[in-house]
Amino acid sequence: MSLEDWRRIYIDQYDADTQYVADELPEGNSTATVSDMQALSTKLRGLIQRMDIGEAFKTSIEFAPYGAGEDVCDAFLRGVFEIFTNVKMNDIPNIVTSLDLDVLDVVVKYIYTLMGKEFALKQSGLLLVWLDRIVDKVGEGPIIRYLSDPYKL
Repeated sequence: MSLEDWRRIYIDQYDADTQYVADELPEGNSTATVSDMQALSTKLRGLIQRMDIGEAFKTSIEFAPYGAGEDVCDAFLRGVFEIFTNVKMNDIPNIVTSLDLDVLDVVVKYIYTLMGKEFALKQSGLLLVWLDRIVDKVGEGPIIRYLSDPYKL
């Protein structure tokens, strides 16, 4: 490269702001109410009783209240927390194996969000077991994606 060529380098291609295309907020329930989340919890309980845990996680992802108020998010997270607590320890590896990577990314998001909630502190060991099984299956990728995800519950 000669000294004259340095002026022809398009330096903006290396700027992170020009490479990033902002995602839209996931289609969520920003207008959801606590009663909507209680109805969702009832639906999740039905799926848990049928031991359809994968479908319970997918349903919770579909109706996640991104952008909603704190009370709505707490009601939602209580319903999701029931999914984690109603699974036997021996069934966790099989369930994790049956879930695809996109669902596992959101499950890791739920785990980390629940670790910060008062009502989930007594079961944090169980949440760590879930996280350990996920990391065993797919590595640390979901954790990195959670840390860099701008959309928090």
